[in-house]
Amino acid sequence: MYDILIKNACIADGTGNPMYHADVAVQGGKIVRIRPNLRAEATQVIDGTGKVLSPGFIDAHSHLDTGIEAAHRCRHMLAQGVTTVIGGMCGDSPVPFTEEHFSDCLRSIGGTYSEESLRCRYSLTDYRRHLKNLPLGVNFTFLIGHGLLRAAVLGYENRKATPEELTEMQRLLRRCMEEGAMGLSFGLRYPPGSYADTDELIALAQVVAGYGGVITAHVRGEADTLIEATHELLQVVRATGVRYVHSHHKAMGGPMNWNKTASTISMMEQAMNEGFDIFCDQYPYIASSNGLKSNIPAELHALGLPKMIELVTDPAQRAELKPAVLQGKTSHERMKYIMVGDSSSHPEYNGRMLNEIADAMGIDPFDLLCDVLRDDKMTTTGIYFSMSEDDIERVMQWDRSMFGSDGGYGQKPTDHPRTFGTFPRVLGRYVREKKIITLENAIRKMTGLPAMVYNLPTKGLIREGMDADLVLFDPDTIGDRADFANPMEKNEGLDYVFVGGQIAVKDGICTGVKAGAQLRLQVD
Repeated sequence: MYDILIKNACIADGTGNPMYHADVAVQGGKIVRIRPNLRAEATQVIDGTGKVLSPGFIDAHSHLDTGIEAAHRCRHMLAQGVTTVIGGMCGDSPVPFTEEHFSDCLRSIGGTYSEESLRCRYSLTDYRRHLKNLPLGVNFTFLIGHGLLRAAVLGYENRKATPEELTEMQRLLRRCMEEGAMGLSFGLRYPPGSYADTDELIALAQVVAGYGGVITAHVRGEADTLIEATHELLQVVRATGVRYVHSHHKAMGGPMNWNKTASTISMMEQAMNEGFDIFCDQYPYIASSNGLKSNIPAELHALGLPKMIELVTDPAQRAELKPAVLQGKTSHERMKYIMVGDSSSHPEYNGRMLNEIADAMGIDPFDLLCDVLRDDKMTTTGIYFSMSEDDIERVMQWDRSMFGSDGGYGQKPTDHPRTFGTFPRVLGRYVREKKIITLENAIRKMTGLPAMVYNLPTKGLIREGMDADLVLFDPDTIGDRADFANPMEKNEGLDYVFVGGQIAVKDGICTGVKAGAQLRLQVD
């Protein structure tokens, strides 16, 4: 007798091949039989007539690691069909800390953590042991963040690493890879990772390449300098041969930069033709999310938090800062795409455009930006409406693109809606309504492709012997309802989610099952 038998479903198996009808039997957390009209008994029989059965979705770009201890049930992930999460992106990760630069490490990852949590962050092994006390709702793994790695060795110093410091970063990274890290993420838009030169990136990528791991990169610029920033990472790839994922591939900054993704895709395809292994991920929204402090030039972050607060507080220093922030534009031009995401001191600003608030108050938008950062002690988040649908669709149609929420731990009503609705949005808006890609290809980009890219051999496909991480959904109704006013709205059309052969979501409602596992790179 099987544990679960799913009958009469239309199977999108994760390969991108045409769908087919069959029954799927699950036993002991594995897919054990796939046959049409399977005659067998099971503890639970589920009728999949008219529904699509796919592998569990893999979130290929997440920041869940920043809050997984508080949100280990991962309901916001399960509620959109995600069964496996890849975290540690954009230069951030939970480990490794060092005693010498403990405060800089904590500043790098942000957030508030228990003393027990902080004690275990000196090694990946200790941190994994700590997480074993927290039953996970989804499977979870992460890359090592270059920003944290640099903070652990150099702190926030804005300079080239010495040979000795570079050797120490390589040593720490090598130890993490031995302990099962999936690779290394660069966040070259953010200090202290932004202080590294290309030679440092190459030296660290060489370590990852030696283990068969992956590097990802939030490149130095995604607007005016997108082409140059992409070239830098391709230089790293050509020097090391490492597998590369271009993080949340997009073109920001308004019409002057739109359509640059045509050039960056061409650049990546040229490198692929030379024999290199290159991919990207994306989220299906024209708005990004970032801290409002990112509008302050990166070199000034090296001054430390108290000095940065002083910069936006003192009138004379604020006046000196203004040209560096505005970059030759008027305040209204510079701030035109920015919405306040989450302000702890001014919740009345949340969900409103910065220019709109400033105009209502009769003040300069730059001064409002400084006031909010001052009052929130630099913690304010922002949402930036500066991308185009054409770029989203072009990237989505590229054969080597995957999907990632770029979301966090999903407990704030001011979060970006991508945290809650990325995967149903793709299937509803871009597959069914706009027909940008086929259903089979969308499922491949959510399952089989990221499983291959991130070396997850038992995930991402519906085949006998694979893990029973599965999603059963209605292709005619699946879709997101989350928007910027109500980002936590429940998705539609999701019937069942299975993690390790257990029912984690039934009729769109989380059951409370926590069957997730910690995943790791298998080092030969």
